Amino acid sequence: MTSLAFLAVFLTAIAFYFSPAIEATPFRIGRIDIQSAQTKLLRDSCELRFWKQKTLPYCKACCANIANESPSGAKPVPLDVFQVYTPPKVEGRFRAGRPEEQAELMTALGEEPKECTQTLMVHTFGWSYGQPFVGNYTPPTNCNWTNVVFNLSMTSAGRQFDRLAHLFLGDIEVWRTSTAEPNPTGIIFNYTKDMTHLSSLLRQPQKIIFDLGNLLNEIYTGSFTATLTATYYSPHQFTPLNPAAEILPISAEKSSEKQPSHFHLPTDKAVTTPKLPPNTIRAVVALHASGNADEEFWYTNVPDEYTSAFPGTSLLGHGPFREIQLLIDGQVAGFVWPFTTVFTGGIVPSLWRPIVAPTAYDLPEYEIDISPFLPKLLDGRDHEIEIAVLSYDSSSNSVQRSIGTDWLVSGRIHIWKDEDPDWKTTGTTQQYLSSPPLFQYLPNLISNVSLDVALSASRNLYTSSLLYTSSGPVPATWIQTLSYSSIMTLKDQGNTQYVKTWTKGSESTVSFGSRSYLYSPLIFNTTFIPGASSFGLEANVEVGHNQRFQGKWTDGVRLDESGKMATVLKGQAVWNSTRGGNGTTEQTWGEVKRVANNEAVGSYGRKVKASGDKVTGDYARINGILVTEDDEEAAREVERVLEFGR
Repeated sequence: MTSLAFLAVFLTAIAFYFSPAIEATPFRIGRIDIQSAQTKLLRDSCELRFWKQKTLPYCKACCANIANESPSGAKPVPLDVFQVYTPPKVEGRFRAGRPEEQAELMTALGEEPKECTQTLMVHTFGWSYGQPFVGNYTPPTNCNWTNVVFNLSMTSAGRQFDRLAHLFLGDIEVWRTSTAEPNPTGIIFNYTKDMTHLSSLLRQPQKIIFDLGNLLNEIYTGSFTATLTATYYSPHQFTPLNPAAEILPISAEKSSEKQPSHFHLPTDKAVTTPKLPPNTIRAVVALHASGNADEEFWYTNVPDEYTSAFPGTSLLGHGPFREIQLLIDGQVAGFVWPFTTVFTGGIVPSLWRPIVAPTAYDLPEYEIDISPFLPKLLDGRDHEIEIAVLSYDSSSNSVQRSIGTDWLVSGRIHIWKDEDPDWKTTGTTQQYLSSPPLFQYLPNLISNVSLDVALSASRNLYTSSLLYTSSGPVPATWIQTLSYSSIMTLKDQGNTQYVKTWTKGSESTVSFGSRSYLYSPLIFNTTFIPGASSFGLEANVEVGHNQRFQGKWTDGVRLDESGKMATVLKGQAVWNSTRGGNGTTEQTWGEVKRVANNEAVGSYGRKVKASGDKVTGDYARINGILVTEDDEEAAREVERVLEFGR
């Protein structure tokens, strides 16, 4: 994880004022000679990790003691920094159905089921690299439950990078999240996540490992105090639950060393040899994978041959395309073209207060149904399951295992078993069709002027088997179709960059439904404005995600064919190295899906606007019930964003 980061893009300059130079220095960026300044830079201006090649000369030329940007006389009121998402659980008047319908249901059910809560962690992460929180999890004994949600709440104050965090139950990663960046007066943020699909783990004692690497010194002063709680409850189910009977890790298995178990690619080889129960009749893999450091903004990277396209400027390589592969004995069982999560320190800091980018607090889990491979995995021999991350290689027009440092990956296998505990599942593989991605690559470099890169890709996979269960033969299929497009333009010595990309995909099984998704729009338009002694930044961003046929394969039930979700976030921000910056953000979110139980959300719509760290407009409805003041235009915008492929 990094702090403020990014490259630069196409945008007209605004009125940034640069302090006069008092003496020449040997530092140079592009055609600009960097000179020492009488005006001190803000400390945060020297922590722009992705801009580091451009900001380092200014920070070297500047003063030994860089100004502290803490506001004078600021009131110690924590800022609520939040992610827009559909809550997994609601109570009271927000439950689905008319009040009389809810009353009839409760009369039929009798007394409201008991709910219980336990605190799993309260811990302050100060200097915590290599020092995760380690605790013991014990299932509750004072209540019966079918569903469970976790809530993670954090507070921080001071100066600090955003941090990546991982929650493990034993060797199994169950939640990957990140922090907001604190400010001098303090921040607070929280997120609630449905964990019902992990019930088989949560009904057994576990070792809890929560890893949040942080550092403290005279510059980085912010600690993160985290509280993790679990709420167990038994709502009236409208759709039968069917969580996995067993869950196995695809990880480095370091819980015995009191360490997190994710792999670091490309340094590690992410391989395990799991032993599936002989009566397994279905298996779904959930993958965690996120780029870090030089790979955090992989979607803005240029092909390797253009990393030195502009004299005096070094660009990150390996291109703007990544493929995550799940391999069984070296054969591709499924693949992922990942969503572009932007962390809260990304691009320009003022973009992400108080609204963070989609998935910042709940990084995506990617699912692949490996049931068609059960005839192989259950044959009594050892089999390797591997997670790999690949990039586009322009010299061969194909993917290769060449990435920067680094990607953090892990996985888990959700397993469903035959009703007969003594059954031994067998089967026959009927068909396997897969080919490497097909690419179209169009670069154009005008020496010292501009670089244009257009890259598109498509790929299909089809695999099927017939499994023999105690109930008879059952077909198993996994089908994927993906397409991708990226357009990138860099100008002005690489100081301006425009990136527009989208990924469209579909996944289907014969017995558990299908889903389609579109990662679009994804537009980054950024500019680095160099001056003699200080610099400015500008950014326009759009991040969107659409999905039809809602649900998770790891829930174990057929996906909701009527469900759909869509969101789009738009933001603009400016930053000056001596005065700080400001940002304006708005996000629209809409989701409709089957109401799984009487405490679930069947529809959620929200449109929220923010500027200068303050919410300036907020419209929300849960299950058709107004949460905030009515806003007809915001309601129409929610409907528009739900039009898939708007």
